[in-house]
Amino acid sequence: MEYILFSNKSIKIRPTVLWVIGLIITLTSIASISFQYYFLKDLAYSSTKKIIKQINEETKEEVRNIDKSSEDLASILSLSYGLGNYPKSAIQSTLVKRFTTALKNNKYLYAVYVGYDNNSFYEIINLEIDENLKSKFDAKEQDKWLIIKIFTKEDKKVRLEQYLDENLVLQRSVFKKAEYKPTQRPWYKKATESKNTIKTTPYIFSNLGSYGITYAKELDNKKAVLGLDISLKSLSEFLKEEKLIEGTQLYLFDENKTVIASNKDNRLEDKKLDKILDKTMNKQGELLEIENKEYFVTTTQIYTSENEKEYLSILIPEEEIMRESNEKILYATLIAFSFLIFVLPVVWFATKIITEPMKELENENRKVKNRKFHKVKKIKTPIKEISDLSKSLVSMSSSIQEYQQAQIKLFDSIVQLIATTIDAKSKYTAGHCERVPTLTLMIADAATTSQNDAFKDFELKTEDEKREVSVAAWLHDCGKVTTPIYVVDKATKLETIYNRIHEVRARFEIVYRDLQIQALNRIINKEDETEVNSWLKEQQDKLIEDFEFIANANVGAEFMRDEDKQRVKDIAQITWIRNFDNSIGISQDEEKRLKKSDSNIEYILEDKESHIIPRVTKADTDYDKYNFKVNVPENLYNLGEVYNLTIDRGTLTEEERFKINEHVIMSIKMLENLPFPDYLKKVPEYAGAHHETLIGTGYPRKLTKEDMSIPARIMAVADVFEALTAADRPYKKPKTLSESIKILSFMVKDQHLDEDIFKLFLESGIYLEYGKQFLNEEQIDEVNISDYL
Repeated sequence: MEYILFSNKSIKIRPTVLWVIGLIITLTSIASISFQYYFLKDLAYSSTKKIIKQINEETKEEVRNIDKSSEDLASILSLSYGLGNYPKSAIQSTLVKRFTTALKNNKYLYAVYVGYDNNSFYEIINLEIDENLKSKFDAKEQDKWLIIKIFTKEDKKVRLEQYLDENLVLQRSVFKKAEYKPTQRPWYKKATESKNTIKTTPYIFSNLGSYGITYAKELDNKKAVLGLDISLKSLSEFLKEEKLIEGTQLYLFDENKTVIASNKDNRLEDKKLDKILDKTMNKQGELLEIENKEYFVTTTQIYTSENEKEYLSILIPEEEIMRESNEKILYATLIAFSFLIFVLPVVWFATKIITEPMKELENENRKVKNRKFHKVKKIKTPIKEISDLSKSLVSMSSSIQEYQQAQIKLFDSIVQLIATTIDAKSKYTAGHCERVPTLTLMIADAATTSQNDAFKDFELKTEDEKREVSVAAWLHDCGKVTTPIYVVDKATKLETIYNRIHEVRARFEIVYRDLQIQALNRIINKEDETEVNSWLKEQQDKLIEDFEFIANANVGAEFMRDEDKQRVKDIAQITWIRNFDNSIGISQDEEKRLKKSDSNIEYILEDKESHIIPRVTKADTDYDKYNFKVNVPENLYNLGEVYNLTIDRGTLTEEERFKINEHVIMSIKMLENLPFPDYLKKVPEYAGAHHETLIGTGYPRKLTKEDMSIPARIMAVADVFEALTAADRPYKKPKTLSESIKILSFMVKDQHLDEDIFKLFLESGIYLEYGKQFLNEEQIDEVNISDYL
């Protein structure tokens, strides 16, 4: 044996394991445990059958009691004096006391009511029989009883709801429109066709949201039907109170497979349950596989009436029946295994030949986990399977390395594809996402080799760290995919998807023509033609001047003074007559926002409710979740014409400026929800801080210098410098190197950008190196960096 275990000959692991297991089997008393299991199983099943018999008898008795008490109660209440005549008021003390007493004395009884042949209706509901009823009827805490009366008043059906406390004192009354017709209900029709008390099949009570049964009886005068609603939820509670084996499922159902009651709140889906109930029919103590689990199943008919039958299915998990027996068997097995302690040294000695190479193999696996694929080597072991596994690990490491390189290449391509797509989305951001990564890595490499104390603890040691910074730079503006292009490119104040100045011009045209029509009418009415024409010219000239003013204000080239804003508001008071319906031919969203008006008088400029686009989605309201510290405008957009035309400077409203700035928020949310591997975990932090400042005045998290890493601060400098020098922005002239660096210096002075990174940017000559690579020749001018150092 010693020779076999320690010779240089390779041996298989399987014979070694079989040798150890064979030794264990010889020390185990299988026969005694098997017999013990057999007798315990027989005893467990006998006990289970007794429990099933007891449950059947108790459930039968309970169902019979419900039927008998309900039928008796219906018969007694139907004899109540004056019940057949519709009550003159909703609260009649005798009737209320009689009905509420019946409700209090019957735990299953949910409501008592009377339906009349003229579709009048009278009902008393126990609001405390179910916890959901009070919220359903908007009842108050002190309300215990609800009286519902449906009657005809002035040829209209009226529903009167009266709420009473436990002392039957009226708390309040509510009138509503009534649509309920008792004569159309199945219980009413069925009761009028029978001389006895009828019982409906189970159905869902709309108010309770759970199954119930109605008992109904036609009154002697043939003009009304008395109804009792029985909640089967209480019957389910009865089944839950039965002393059962853990996991037992009880289903009381009718011949249509409708479940009347169950001890389970969360039952299977209806279709699955139907199949299960079909499968359990006519089973008396049989084992069935249901939902991949063995159950001991018994189904018994517990109730039979003239037209219906009810059954009780009891499903007991087979593993629970045998749990106690299995525990005893386990205990016996543990005793048997205790003898094996004598052979543990032998097992340990035998497995040593496996465990030591397995540990070496584990170390090699750790290299794979750390992605050090080139360092994985084959281990030496006499066990053939482990030796083959080691060879496979070496081969697999090589394959994974090749695959990972391909994945990295694909990932980087996708990242760059996203960035270039964002650049291409708007003519105002062309090339930005492509140039920022280049400049960011140039500054980061300079910081790595810098001897400045500010960068002594910073170093991009590995390719992974460089890729982390690079990916963050490529994706720093990825949130711009969510920014509407018409907001980014908004060139005039009234522009949305198009420039609404054309709508405004059309209204001025309408008013202009209305003035002509008004003048002609005055002339027709014999007014002095010369005076009318003079008045017309004066009004039309003023209208032309007003439009020119509005059109110039729309451009947003100059600061809007208070008197200019007031003039916009004054001009907005000009009215015109609308002759066409403005509520047709519009989208659903516009229709929701449109406030209909009986007036057809419109203003030439207006801030309407339909111009307000509210914040309604979760994405508009979850800023706190990400620790964003931003002042969120109340509305998503405000398209009001006066509101937009009176913007102080530029063309953007507060809401639109927030939407543009929100691209950083969206970038962070998108990146933080991506499952980055560990070596890219800092991508969201690097990318999401390029609009922060060093003093907590930036956005979206109001970070300070201490909150931001060096790569995040580097990216902020790169982002600003690229934007200043970009030559492909159609809305501005590109700045020269000297102009751009001067602006950077102001931002450093205001502590918006990091001073150490700014100095490194200048001292390393990166600004010039970048300029030669990306700037036009005329932008590259002389920069005296000593002015800033």
